[in-house]
Amino acid sequence: MQTRTETFKRNTADPAARTVEVVWTTGAAVRRYHIDDYTVTPYQEHLVVTEKAIDLSRLNAGAPVLDGHRASGVADQLAVVERAWITGGKGIALLRFPEAGTSVRADEVFSLIAQGIIRNVSVGYQQDDYTDEAATGVEDVAVRTVTRWTPYEISVVPIGADAKAQVRSGVAVRGVVVRRVAMRQALATRLAS
Repeated sequence: MQTRTETFKRNTADPAARTVEVVWTTGAAVRRYHIDDYTVTPYQEHLVVTEKAIDLSRLNAGAPVLDGHRASGVADQLAVVERAWITGGKGIALLRFPEAGTSVRADEVFSLIAQGIIRNVSVGYQQDDYTDEAATGVEDVAVRTVTRWTPYEISVVPIGADAKAQVRSGVAVRGVVVRRVAMRQALATRLAS
């Protein structure tokens, strides 16, 4: 599963309804790394953001909102996706947190979102179809255009990846790609040798 990080729209936090609206993708180019044995090959990933390209069925079926992509148990779920849609080349979602007092961690996270302290979200997704374009020169990298993909979850995270995705009424936060732990470890091992 791939992940991308986006940001919350601060002004949409509604303490009475316990909801917040987020931009979970803008499809901005993100540098990725393909690891094959001991070879690390960079490529640029572009997500196509249209209603035709994105299968929203999982998000609209009440996908989980996780704490940092952790999914080891139900305690990692902070909220639920109430509704997700595509508009203006962006993926937008309305997230609902549990009633106050139900979960101490969810209460803390919602409060930090409402205060504008936590602003970033990341989408975990599967690439269903893509086209690859080879690198054309020494300084160039291959490009993967993901033409069909399925989001599985939205996570609250500390670091954003998509600099164009932002709190819809605020300022974008500089970001980096959030990757699977195994991929990070393999890349770090390869670069250290």
